Amino acid sequence: MAEEIIDFNNAKARAYDAKVRAHDHIVRGTAADGQLRAFAINGRETVQEASNRHHTSNVVTAALGRLMMAGQMMGAMSKVDDELLTLSVHGDGPVGGITVTANNKGQVKGFANHPNVWIPLREDSHLDVGGALGAGTLTVVHDIPHMEPYSSTIGLVSGEIGDDLTYYFAESEQIPTSLGVGVLVDVDYSLRQAGGFVIQAMPGCEDYVLDALEKNLQGVKSVTQMLEEGMTPSSMLDFLLRGLDYQELDAMPAEFHCGCDRDRAARCVMALGEAEIRDIIQKGETADVHCHFCGENYVFQPEELQRMIDQPA
Repeated sequence: MAEEIIDFNNAKARAYDAKVRAHDHIVRGTAADGQLRAFAINGRETVQEASNRHHTSNVVTAALGRLMMAGQMMGAMSKVDDELLTLSVHGDGPVGGITVTANNKGQVKGFANHPNVWIPLREDSHLDVGGALGAGTLTVVHDIPHMEPYSSTIGLVSGEIGDDLTYYFAESEQIPTSLGVGVLVDVDYSLRQAGGFVIQAMPGCEDYVLDALEKNLQGVKSVTQMLEEGMTPSSMLDFLLRGLDYQELDAMPAEFHCGCDRDRAARCVMALGEAEIRDIIQKGETADVHCHFCGENYVFQPEELQRMIDQPA
């Protein structure tokens, strides 16, 4: 009987794992006897939903998607369930800025200040994410319950997101890191590929391991090229860490998730104060709450506003 229960639990675990890997997901693993830790993500569905919600242009889809997937992988590094990680890019380019928030469950949300920016392609025919963002800063904020949030800000290296976050880890956290994120938008402006990876050296990592990793990475053209060749997050890390005894630990779902709802929107309206709400009612107007992260609009009619102040929660 015990053996049957174990087999049943294993079958359930395999079925769940297959379900996770059928959609956007993050894989986590180690290599070189724990001297390296690695993460990789397939984020096409997540980035597509963000693009649909915010009606982004192709270059903004790429910029927002790259930052979202980086946030998801960085969030997956946290061992604190309720930690929130916020990545903010502010630049003098036409996009203005991008803000992304992620947790350690693979969930992410984000928005661009100006989502409909269109600029020419680069000379190599790739989307000019760096040009869209311009010169500016990247800020990373860690918000852990019962602790003061702590943040670090660096100047943008290229505005291409991957380079900037690689520099952030080296400058602010003193962790040798290789980070790549890519979004491929098709000729009809639909999202074709989206994914990324993070590989970090742990304290005490030996030079020969870093040398081998660097050699492996030299043969990589881009994340989107690996995805175009049919690689999954698992096979991507197998390829990047070949010869370094890569061991996969687990896979977790990845998704766009905001968490706003009508009750939270109502609390925002109540924060206006009773006098302001009564003035809105008297004018026969509505109170509108817009969520920047997901694009949802919550509209409260005068009758509902009246009930809210007559029967406060």
